[in-house]
Amino acid sequence: MRQEKSTKSGISTEHFNAVRKLISEKLVAVSGSNFHIETTIQGYSAEQLINLPTEGLEHLLHLKKEEFKIQKENDDLSKMAFVFNAIKKLESIIQDKTIINNKNPKIMENNKTFDQVEYLKNQLKYLGFGEGEKLHNDLEKGVNSKKQQFEIKATSDKTLPDNKVDFTLKFNKSENGGVFLNSYNGKLTNEKNEEISHNFPVNREQTFTAKEAVNLLEGRTVKIEFNNPKTKQLEPAFVKLNFDEAKTEKGNYQFQNFYKNYGVNTAQIVEKSNLIFDKPEYKESTIKSLEKGNVVKVKFEIDDQVTEGKAVLNPQYKNLNLYDSDMNRLNTNKPVEGLGQDNKHEKNNVKEQSIKR
Repeated sequence: MRQEKSTKSGISTEHFNAVRKLISEKLVAVSGSNFHIETTIQGYSAEQLINLPTEGLEHLLHLKKEEFKIQKENDDLSKMAFVFNAIKKLESIIQDKTIINNKNPKIMENNKTFDQVEYLKNQLKYLGFGEGEKLHNDLEKGVNSKKQQFEIKATSDKTLPDNKVDFTLKFNKSENGGVFLNSYNGKLTNEKNEEISHNFPVNREQTFTAKEAVNLLEGRTVKIEFNNPKTKQLEPAFVKLNFDEAKTEKGNYQFQNFYKNYGVNTAQIVEKSNLIFDKPEYKESTIKSLEKGNVVKVKFEIDDQVTEGKAVLNPQYKNLNLYDSDMNRLNTNKPVEGLGQDNKHEKNNVKEQSIKR
């Protein structure tokens, strides 16, 4: 009698392949749909997930854990937030099915209430809004209120010395009791009491973390997967807020986008800029930090001497803007294409930022 092979998770190979085929078919079926990303996992709604066999749920959980590892390696916090929440939701459903089988709905009800709040707390954490007691208390009040929509406030400590950024996080409740962070508004107030605000949607495809939102509001460029209107596909792009154009009807700035065909290669730009790294791994972390729109402390060679300063990535001109410790511009590098030039607000909009987000 032939012995059936099993995968690492203990599921038979035949069942594993059947589940994978089912997932693939489901993904094709929902491609192009407008399902809210937080109400679906691999294209399955919450109701459909509950009706999946435990083996299928465990396989989905395995896939999400592997995806989380990949996003962690890529240091993509916004995607890590969604994947982490999907993991917690799958674990909750698996636990709930066990509870249902044990005929104990009271425990299941309490568990769901706990998971909903924890789900949102984790999302706020990974998006960079913090883990403060007030933030969590305001969140719990909103979740437990009878309001269909509610807002909570947050602030950022990642701004320039003379700037202040306030966030208004906007939540919505679905008919089946789910609570979702749909968007947030970021408002920057500078030393002249001038305000710049923008509404940032929260979804899997184009979600900016709080730190990335600060960088955009302060005039810098952030690399993210963005929808290319020409190809109708998500692809890596460097984006910045265009403060020179009027806002849209929804009160947002237009994005100035530099897609992959524009040819920005951060690694080549860094190499060309004569940056010096004490350890090889510092180079990779510097590249990632520059692509997030941070102002990064760097070392570079000028006049045959190693100098400490700061750098800002300028994708438009395919170069780094380098500064000394007092933020005076140093024209030590040539752009790959075209002439490098400062953003007119740049010197007022930069300071040293941690390499890590």
